[in-house]
Amino acid sequence: MSFNRLQTMRGNIEAIRTAFRLGVEKRGPSAEEMEVLGRYAGFGGLKCILNDADSLMDAAKWSKSDIELFAPTVELRQLIREYSKDDREFARYMDSLKTSVLTAFYTPSPVVEAIFDTLKANGINVNRYLEPSAGQGVFVDSFMRDYPGAEAMAFEKDLLTGKILDALHPTVFTRIEGFERIEPDYKGYFDVACSNIPFGDFAVPDPIYATSKELAYRQSTKAIHNYFFLKALDSVREGGLVAFITSQGVMNAASPFVRAELVKRADLVTALRLPNNTFSDNAGTDTGSDLIILQKHSGKTALSADEEFFVQSVVDRDSNAPTNKYFAAFPQNVICTDASVGTDPYGKPALIYKHSGGVEGIARDIRLALDESLKLRLNKELYNSQGIKPPTPEPIDTTPKPKVTATQSKKISETPIMRQYTEMKKRHPDAILLFRVGDFYECMGEDAVKSSDILGITLTRRMNGKAGSIELAGFPHHALDTYLPKLVRAGQRVAICEQIEDPKQKQREEFKPTEVITPQQKPEVKSAPNPKTVEPTPSPTPVQSEPEPTSAPKESTREIETDGSPDYNDNPDPRLFAYNLFGELEPIGKPQRQPRQSAQPKNDDKPKPSERPKVEISPKVQSKFRQLTDKELEFYGSLNWDDNPPINGFYETMMSIAHRQLAEREAARQVAEQKRQDAEVGIEITRTEGFAIPKPDVAESEDKPDMSPRPFSEDIQFFHKNGSMVVDNGQVGFLSEVKKYGALFTPLALKSEQEKRAMLYITLSETYQQLYHYEAETHEASEHLREHLNQYYDEFVDKYGNLNEKQNAKFILMDANGRDALALERGENGMFVKADIFDHPVAFAVDEVTSVDTPMEALSASLNKYGVVNLEYMRSLVDMGEEKLIECLGDHIYYNPLVENYEIADRFIAGNVVKKAEDIQAWIDRENDRIKGFPGYDGIEPYIEMAQDSLKALQDATPRKITFDELDFNFGERWIPTGIYSAYMSHLYGTNVTIAYSSSMDEYSAKADRGNMKIWEEFCVRGYYRTYDGMNLLKHALHNTVPDIKKSIGKDDNGNDIKVPDSEAIQLANIKIDEIRNGFSDWLEAQSPEFKERLVDLYNRKFNCFVRPKYDGSHQTFPDLNMKMLGDRYGVNSIYQSQKDCVWMLLQNGGGIADHEVGTGKTLIMCMAAHEMKRLGLAHKPMIIGLKANVAEIAMTYQTAYPNARILFADEKSFKAENRVAFFNNIRNNDYDCVIMSHNQFGKIPQSPEMQQEMLQMELNNVDENLRVLENQGKEVSSRMKLGLLKRKQNLTAKIATIQHQMEEKKDDMVDFKQMGIDHIFVDESHQFKNLMFNTRHDRVAGLGNSEGSQRALNLLYAIRTIQERTGKDLGATFLSGTTISNSLTELYLLFKYLRPKELERQEIRCFDAWAAIFAKKTTDFEFNVTNSIVAKERFRYFIKVPELAAFYNEITDYRTAEDVGVDRPQKNEILHNIPPTPDQEAFIQKLMEFAKTGDAKILGRAPLSETEEKAKMLIATDYARKMALDMRMVDPSYEDDPNNKASHCAKMIAEYYRKYDAQKGTQFVFSDLGTYRPGEWNVYSEIKRKLIEDYGIPAHEIRFIQECKTERARKAVIQAMNDGDVRVLFGSTSMLGTGVNAQKRAVCIHHLDTPWRPSDLTQRDGRAIRAGNEIAKLYADNKVDVIIYAVEKSLDSYKFNLLHCKATFIDQLKSGALGARTIDEGGMDEKSGMNFSEYMAILSGNTDLLDKAKLEKRIAALESERKSFNKGRGNAEFRLQTITHDIANNEATIGLMKADWEKYSKVVQRDNEGNPINNLTLDDCKLTDEKNMGVHLQGLAQRVDTHGMYQRIGEVYGFPIAIISERALVEGIEKLQNRFVVDGNYKYKFNNGYIAMSDTHAACMNFVNALEKIPGIIAQYEERTAKLKADVPTLEGIMSKKWGKEDELKQLKSDLAALDRKIQAELAPKHDEKDSKEVKTNTQQQQPGKVIEVNPSSQSQSTDDKKSMVAEPMDYYAPINNVKSVPRISI
Repeated sequence: MSFNRLQTMRGNIEAIRTAFRLGVEKRGPSAEEMEVLGRYAGFGGLKCILNDADSLMDAAKWSKSDIELFAPTVELRQLIREYSKDDREFARYMDSLKTSVLTAFYTPSPVVEAIFDTLKANGINVNRYLEPSAGQGVFVDSFMRDYPGAEAMAFEKDLLTGKILDALHPTVFTRIEGFERIEPDYKGYFDVACSNIPFGDFAVPDPIYATSKELAYRQSTKAIHNYFFLKALDSVREGGLVAFITSQGVMNAASPFVRAELVKRADLVTALRLPNNTFSDNAGTDTGSDLIILQKHSGKTALSADEEFFVQSVVDRDSNAPTNKYFAAFPQNVICTDASVGTDPYGKPALIYKHSGGVEGIARDIRLALDESLKLRLNKELYNSQGIKPPTPEPIDTTPKPKVTATQSKKISETPIMRQYTEMKKRHPDAILLFRVGDFYECMGEDAVKSSDILGITLTRRMNGKAGSIELAGFPHHALDTYLPKLVRAGQRVAICEQIEDPKQKQREEFKPTEVITPQQKPEVKSAPNPKTVEPTPSPTPVQSEPEPTSAPKESTREIETDGSPDYNDNPDPRLFAYNLFGELEPIGKPQRQPRQSAQPKNDDKPKPSERPKVEISPKVQSKFRQLTDKELEFYGSLNWDDNPPINGFYETMMSIAHRQLAEREAARQVAEQKRQDAEVGIEITRTEGFAIPKPDVAESEDKPDMSPRPFSEDIQFFHKNGSMVVDNGQVGFLSEVKKYGALFTPLALKSEQEKRAMLYITLSETYQQLYHYEAETHEASEHLREHLNQYYDEFVDKYGNLNEKQNAKFILMDANGRDALALERGENGMFVKADIFDHPVAFAVDEVTSVDTPMEALSASLNKYGVVNLEYMRSLVDMGEEKLIECLGDHIYYNPLVENYEIADRFIAGNVVKKAEDIQAWIDRENDRIKGFPGYDGIEPYIEMAQDSLKALQDATPRKITFDELDFNFGERWIPTGIYSAYMSHLYGTNVTIAYSSSMDEYSAKADRGNMKIWEEFCVRGYYRTYDGMNLLKHALHNTVPDIKKSIGKDDNGNDIKVPDSEAIQLANIKIDEIRNGFSDWLEAQSPEFKERLVDLYNRKFNCFVRPKYDGSHQTFPDLNMKMLGDRYGVNSIYQSQKDCVWMLLQNGGGIADHEVGTGKTLIMCMAAHEMKRLGLAHKPMIIGLKANVAEIAMTYQTAYPNARILFADEKSFKAENRVAFFNNIRNNDYDCVIMSHNQFGKIPQSPEMQQEMLQMELNNVDENLRVLENQGKEVSSRMKLGLLKRKQNLTAKIATIQHQMEEKKDDMVDFKQMGIDHIFVDESHQFKNLMFNTRHDRVAGLGNSEGSQRALNLLYAIRTIQERTGKDLGATFLSGTTISNSLTELYLLFKYLRPKELERQEIRCFDAWAAIFAKKTTDFEFNVTNSIVAKERFRYFIKVPELAAFYNEITDYRTAEDVGVDRPQKNEILHNIPPTPDQEAFIQKLMEFAKTGDAKILGRAPLSETEEKAKMLIATDYARKMALDMRMVDPSYEDDPNNKASHCAKMIAEYYRKYDAQKGTQFVFSDLGTYRPGEWNVYSEIKRKLIEDYGIPAHEIRFIQECKTERARKAVIQAMNDGDVRVLFGSTSMLGTGVNAQKRAVCIHHLDTPWRPSDLTQRDGRAIRAGNEIAKLYADNKVDVIIYAVEKSLDSYKFNLLHCKATFIDQLKSGALGARTIDEGGMDEKSGMNFSEYMAILSGNTDLLDKAKLEKRIAALESERKSFNKGRGNAEFRLQTITHDIANNEATIGLMKADWEKYSKVVQRDNEGNPINNLTLDDCKLTDEKNMGVHLQGLAQRVDTHGMYQRIGEVYGFPIAIISERALVEGIEKLQNRFVVDGNYKYKFNNGYIAMSDTHAACMNFVNALEKIPGIIAQYEERTAKLKADVPTLEGIMSKKWGKEDELKQLKSDLAALDRKIQAELAPKHDEKDSKEVKTNTQQQQPGKVIEVNPSSQSQSTDDKKSMVAEPMDYYAPINNVKSVPRISI
């Protein structure tokens, strides 16, 4: 049966309605309701339900194919709204619908039944079943049918589906939540997990997996399908099965990681590839899927051949489609009857499998294949034994064994404990044996593996001689109550054996009862008794047992018996003395071997029950190791491997001894309490026996303290964590299981002196934690706590020594907070000294400035302390009167009456000065009015006078008002009131349009009071699937987007539409949207002057109001700066004025941007600003972060400038894992002047989880809003866009869940950034952090970068937001870079997002789209691709309102070039070195052009392009062109060297400069990002080096590659060698050599072998030589550095270089504010997609005229396509007008005829007194004229007559004939005959649609008169319809009369093209001659190799025409030189 969408929709609605009703009535479903619920099939394949369906008007937006589902969709939404409690719940239901549409494709029942039936047929008994993604429960249905009574748990995340699932299966444990919410208790619980799982790169919010130490678990949370497999394997027991249907992507994925992880944990039972039509009938979709069945097998050691195949994915050679090697090996596992090559849903090649037998045939073949696989590969023994394999009894070997000597002791294969464990295991082979060893229950071997898997405990392996290793797992004895029920619940039998003595000491066998718990009963484990109330019971007196002889005595030399000394197997060199807990040496007995004793004969049979074994204990054995004291036993016994591990080998040994001796004491109590325990546990217990030797009871004092674990009696503090050492009720101990509400306290057994030391330490540690926390939170000093901290510390040091002394440090580190405590001391000059926190607060600044030298310093101090100008405080600092102080400060301060105080000039005359001036003017006017006419002196007069001075200063600083004519308006700018948009659109559409804006969602909404032809016709685009009317296009115009219109180009193999973008419709929509947007400016222009003035004022007040203060830092003296050391080390003898000004700006603003060119002293600015902030108290603890290559130099510069400063520099050792915590504590606890580290190290600092959660939640809210926006836009949302946002939403949700989990569990106890007290960050080379995440709906716009951003940038944002949150204002950081804008002005938004979030919000900019709406213009270029198809290319090409944008940037920025600063550095002498192409390059250029035309990759000698590569064809072509230009061997190594290639030219130029500056040892840099150095491979670097050595004789050691430097030391050595002249030529890439290399001392030339994409990269390259300190260039090269750009003709070299210069020009002009224009054109360069096809072809041809021709042709083609779309739209309007005109004429004719009928009827009709018509009916065949008989006759005619579709007369009424007609119709599937009656006039009139009443004869007869009475109403309807049609005629005529506005432009372009064609033909024609003309020769001569072109600096001036846009087309950029071909001028 085919998929019926309408039927499925109806079934779904009824099922949802039933489920809602059952929920309200709180009852179970009836049989009929169960049937209704069972018809629910989900909404997969019903994407149209996401369309707008709120009103009937929305139906117009639905496509023809979906319109039948419009009414059901409206019904569905109304149903959900009725049953929703509120809007929030309704939104949740709608969200579940969205997810269901994209993911819910339910499996056909026959397929599922085939799986479970086959499992059952193969003997698989299932008791516990897991369904992790249940849907409506088809898997659950099949399972319960085959396994009735079994336990089942089903998960379903979708709310609606979950309700139906719950109602359908009341006996199943249904959980309406995600599978990730399953509790850890269910680990290893289920027998089988079977489902159809979701697939996709969606993150799963499972914090336990996300934070797991195992990589596989962490990776699985990033892809939901991988997560389901691993989680399900964890959830099933050993031997259990996981059977999942999943996408083919699991087995086809190129990465084998997941498949390898699966087969490491489980055996592959089978994998079946299902046909693509498996889901066709059920969900209406064809998709490939696989059935994968795994059997959990944790202990496997190798992979089978099948599993090796399973891991490998392959690509089919013929079809290029991915598949899996498993199916190549087992083709019978592919279920299909037909296979073909097609494409998957993403358009990539795929193998398409079909099955002609439908679902039943598919199920039949699955049964056969699955049955065969289960018989071959299913391990039934493993499944039935649940992973437990009974040990095979070893045969008794009676042959003598060779004597084992002491040197062979390591080869013992079994320890005594293992032998005892093995013996007990043989008695209970099917149970997990819990073996009591000391305070632990241990498991070994297979039991350990299973226990660790079920309980989640750590699995370890212990080396065991020649046996290899043995698995061990265990848990503390007190956790038995927790773990025992889990084992039983997992279906395991458990045997508990209490071991009383170390078997090494056994002389006789002692048996003790062991509990065996069966899983049939739920254990009721009693709680641990309180040790205080239980007295130890003496052990019974041992009774000697009679030994029984055996026939085969045991060989005495079989093993070496050992004494009771500690087991030193892991430490073969024991000491005679060992350290105790406090580091004190205590003697221990030297290890002695126990003399061998002859084996006692014994019987292998069990002892008789009546006999009790008797044990003799040798005094020698007892005395081998001293008995530990009670406190030692308690302390060492508390150590364990789970949560309190020993810290070294000594503690491990003592733990082992203590556990053994504790076991002896435990024996007596266990024996006495056994009987009572049996009764309390209440579970089945069988008795068995084990080895044990009771020890004599140790006398205990009656007042022994309680040493058992117990709840902690005090409140949990913020510093408490697992392992914290605390005091509870006078006892010292540790905390575990720390939660917010409590913890478990475990006492420590300590000696008296040790206990005193521990208590003093704990008091000291807790006092420190409280002190730091209090001061960090309150910013108030606590002298009381500090006094106590000093007191406790001094006392501790006096008594026990420094905290960091060895004997104390070991003990302190056992405390979880120990590292914090050790950081209370720091090492100085070989001694430990107190940290700063002992003297003053380190979490905030407390230094009180008491005196200063100048008024300016007093001003800075006042700003620091009070945040305002406090004159009284300032007078106290400088001892100066107020008037004198104000006079000295001059224009540095101004009186602000609004705050009634003075403000600093840099703050007062800054920011929004317009608003400030208006407010002050209002204050002056108000005060003048108040004192007007006042006779006396009010006292306000001086303040008014000062305010007027301040007002004048503001007015003088106010920016020039921008006039209306200068403004460029964007339709949709958020600052323009929506009322203006509403008025414009009402004018344009001719109806009232209301537009609203939601700032929180950044979303416009629009509605019209009524529709008209403007909306339905003129501004309407009809696509193949749906219609986009004027309101829809209006929303796109407001948001500056274009609808994604699709059309069908045919059907695929499955009968589905093949959808492609409808370029014509998209272009037409773009034209209409542009008409709306562009018409807005024209409409504004036509408004009144008053209206324009108000709009201009609004703009100026909003944007043109910012003033950047003139920061003058000349007064600064920098008192701590050591100029002498700076001069000696760096040659810095004075501070630039620019550096002083920049530092002053940073001090006043609290941060900003230092946008200084390379080499202008940014490093020193950073150091001075940081130190001054610290000195003046403006920052307490600044931090500098820089590039790894630079950070050491920054630290050295800081230390040189400020030799007495205390800086903390993070070297590589500081951030090693073992040192990181101590380093972070060092930052936190000390008051450093500055902390310096690299970018990478900064990224390792944990950020505040609260801040992370807050910001990620904000991003998640934005994603939710964007999801809603997509729906509200009214466009057909593509599944790609929907899935992209859903994926990001799930990823963010998972991150938030992980952070929340870490916060709750307090797992990450490391100091985070917020706790370090850092309050200002200096970010050197800040452009490294530009990849910050942002949200945008412009998903198709090129050049925006990755909106997801990088984690590095996100970490910096967290840190800056932490500082901003603390200060409550913007900035808080300083960005330093010479390339703050590296490629595009869109990067400005990210800078503002970092530093100015509050100011952006004031401008109503809350996201990137809002910013772009104001300052950017998006262009949509329609270009022809290589297939001559028109494609749309969108990008933000134009930037408007540039001066205001620049002012906003410059307000916090100090921008300086080297010329501005006056840096004594060389000038750049740019040289373009043109190189003719080699013959090989000429030939390859032709191939490239052919490839660009055809896309045939074989032309280039490579494999055909894949589907993905096909889309990136031009990027591939561009990349080939770049490689070709560099060297042909980059394309193919088989090419040979050419003496005229770029490498040869470069080598020649390098050699020339080498010889020229040989005496001065001049150095050169060579840059190339292509062909970088790789050892052992051919590369351009090595090739040029070879030429330099062989051809020019340059020594090899003088030529180096930066890539050779693998360490920082090697890098520094090469740099130093460059400065010394030992290395003369240095090669490198932009990333490795472009930054952090100060090797300019001797640089004379820079060579650019290639051109980078970004202007900033070129700047960084040039900055290596063009910087201060270049001595050779200054003295010997006229203070110039030659920069040579190598460009191969007919390549992209010159083109890219020109583009780069153009872009760099306007970026620099924007920064400097030198732009005359208000608009910038960035051009169309796009590094992501390569060049445009036509430009590419023209450039490779080598004819620049062809490039101009290509541009003209491109523009003409776009205009002609636009004209075609316009004419098509006008043609539609013309057809519509013809139709309407015809309809009007028809209607008017119809009205005339109907009026004639009415007039005829009115004249003859007879009426009664009430005006009702009297019936005048006569029937031809009825002689009776009474009404009753005529009615019966008519009813008979209606039932019997058949006119065969013809009208047949039967009578008349008032002269009008009446007739009957027979029609056939299907009623409920049966054809029936229906007769209808009409009155025949000019038209046929009917009443009740022609049907007569069959039960009322009077009504039957009146039918015809009633039909005639309806004529006036019909006439009125026609007249109304005609009037509406006539009203539309003028609109359509207006459309018809509208002319295409670009006809003249098109004609001019065609004329220009014709002229250019003539020019090209004229130039080309002479080439056929033999160069007869000298003129032709001049024009066509070739450049000689090596000729260069020097840049003419005077030609770089920019046009100053203000009215022109800044277009990237510099005039005469390169001057032609004789005999050298000029470089083409190229505009972008």
